Order: sequence, then C-alpha cells, then structure tokens
Amino acid sequence: MSPLAWSTDVVSGLKWWQRVVLVGCLCALALPLWFAARNVHRFVDGDWTITEGYVHCESNDRCEGTWGLPGGQQGRGKMAGLAFEYDEEQVTGIRLYAGQDWAVTDRSDLAFHAAYELAGAAIGAALIVSVAWFKSR
Repeated sequence: MSPLAWSTDVVSGLKWWQRVVLVGCLCALALPLWFAARNVHRFVDGDWTITEGYVHCESNDRCEGTWGLPGGQQGRGKMAGLAFEYDEEQVTGIRLYAGQDWAVTDRSDLAFHAAYELAGAAIGAALIVSVAWFKSR
C-alpha cells in the first residue's frame, strides 16, 4: 500500500467534522515547529558578546538590557538565563550569546529548546495520525 493510498483511506473513513478536527490539529503543530525553527536560526546566527549597558531584572530570568554586536551594532531586548536581580544598574562584561533583539547566557539552551519542540511536534503528529487511523476503522 502506498503512502498516498494509506492517507486517503484514513481521511475517507472519517466523518466531515473529524476531518476538520484532524486538519486543525495538524495545523496547530506548526506552532512548535515555528518555535523550533526560530531557536535553530538563533543558534546558528547569533554572536558571542558581552553586556554593555543597563540591565534591568524584575526577577530571576526576566531581564532586559543592552549588549554590543560585531560591526559596532548594539543589541537591546530580553536576556534569558541571568540569575540575579538588578534595578537599572550599569552591568558590563556579562557573557551572552545574542542577536539584535534577544540574548541568552547559554547557547546550548537554544539547541535544547529546539530539540524538545521538534520532539513534541513529532510526538503530536504521531498521536494525531494514530487517533485518526483508529477513528477511521
């Protein structure tokens, strides 16, 4: 049985509203795939840098600040991975992996998040297709 015949068999065995739910669930899997792609892009295209200005942290891991980028550009935005509290302090020299509007203290966090988001999407797709397969019988 070819893959096309299998998918046609599954879809034709479902009621119209089950087909709508199947398509909606499969489309919803685009969200974790989008987050995974964003983290992979950040992992590849970021640069190692250091903070160069004010850092404001409301609580652990909820910080905003500024950092320098290659070519004289300055990045500004959210910084993940900082475990201290400051209130508009001049903090320089904290090592970051960053882009124009994001920064993390540990680059491997990006790969870890991308991996579990991809795994979640794969598990979700397998679950959705298996439920559709059993409902079509």
